Amino acid sequence: MRIEITCANRVGILQEIMHIFTDFRVNVVSGELGGDSGDKVYLHVPGLLVTQYRAIEKALERVPGIRRVRRISLIPSERRHFELDTLLRHVSEPVLSVDREGHIVAANLAAARAFGVSLDRVPGLQLQRFFPDLRLDELLRDLTAPRFGVPVTVRGRAFQLEWTPIPVQDSPATIDSLAGAVITLSPDPANATVDEAGDLAILWDYGHRRESCLQLQDMAALGSPVLICGEPGTGKSTFAGAFHFLSPLAAGGRCLRWRCGAGLPRDSGRLPDRGTLILDDLDQLSASEAAQLVRRLRQCPGELRLVATCRDPGALLPALGQLFSSLTLHLPPLRQMRGELERFARALPEDCGSASLSEACIAQLRGHDWPGNFTELRDHLAEAWSRCRRRGAEELQETDLPALQPVSLTPWEDWGEGMTFREIMRSVEKQLLQEMLARYPSSRELGARLKLSHTAVANKLREHGLGSRGPRKRE
Repeated sequence: MRIEITCANRVGILQEIMHIFTDFRVNVVSGELGGDSGDKVYLHVPGLLVTQYRAIEKALERVPGIRRVRRISLIPSERRHFELDTLLRHVSEPVLSVDREGHIVAANLAAARAFGVSLDRVPGLQLQRFFPDLRLDELLRDLTAPRFGVPVTVRGRAFQLEWTPIPVQDSPATIDSLAGAVITLSPDPANATVDEAGDLAILWDYGHRRESCLQLQDMAALGSPVLICGEPGTGKSTFAGAFHFLSPLAAGGRCLRWRCGAGLPRDSGRLPDRGTLILDDLDQLSASEAAQLVRRLRQCPGELRLVATCRDPGALLPALGQLFSSLTLHLPPLRQMRGELERFARALPEDCGSASLSEACIAQLRGHDWPGNFTELRDHLAEAWSRCRRRGAEELQETDLPALQPVSLTPWEDWGEGMTFREIMRSVEKQLLQEMLARYPSSRELGARLKLSHTAVANKLREHGLGSRGPRKRE
């Protein structure tokens, strides 16, 4: 039996209500507070007899503040559950919810059929079992993740995945601000977005890069053209693709990518009516190509979002600079995030295998400037991981890393970001010794130049892994 009690909002009234059920030795298994005016108490008392209810009803009516007691068929939360369950059963598209660990909490019958399991077995299953190529841990870790039109395949069938994050109201827009997500799968027989948009990539929102990710999230909901600037390898193309998958235009829209470094494509006259047009390396167009592109872009449909990438916004021709002048996103280089380089280094090798890095490896990686940024770091770690596998080890050692040449051509305020004073001085000392060895190849000559003893210079060279060819022979 379920009971609804309408009462005044006063201190202690709930305690008096529960004392009455205790006096009658009746077990209340669940309850909730609510109502349109917040003046209702709902109790679920299974096995309550009618004669017991009548006696309890009279006792409750004598409590000051209680206005009405009546029996009901369902508690409001139960009614919402049954209504939602009935609604989802009649939805033809798979709908499910997952928690932060990627476990399925609930799903409708269409989702169970798509996964090929019975409905009662779906809750508790790991979503990664059905989407092995989807980096679910990163999608659920933060708000800056693809939401609309993500191409996926389930048991040979193509779908477009759309997900709605479930934020925790107490900590919005923080690392731990997601309780989970609701996922909807729409059938996509053509699967057109897979070939045009490219593979989804993780944004790695650590350090200063997180601010760029939050700006990306805010700009994705807008409609104005966006210009993404950054050095080679900082992830401009990855962020451009994320603009599409984070935007509502991805739902039912297409993503088309033009690589302007090779000139305008021949089929540039055919554009989708809805979606995103990505223009990579916009600053590499010639004057005539830029003028032709501007004329074409001014005729774009209203629901086609323009996203462009370039290294230097100052190098854009005036017509293009004016078109992409409203929204600009700058990506920081890797050398400005040395404090987070260990997290980047431990995350990137996951693409080619599970690897751990020794502390000596991390120290060596942190001392490099990485002019190629993430592209260079990924290739460097891939080669190191190959060497580690060949020797049958599971942890990268300093000897596995390919030789790194110092390229400290930037002010120390830039390349020294995240480094301690000792690490900065060690990096400067190593570069200085390496440059001077080219001019003074023996430790004795170098010692004489630096006013240091031969032994002190030899120890410094050995400490930094630098060699010398010994003293020159007199002719």
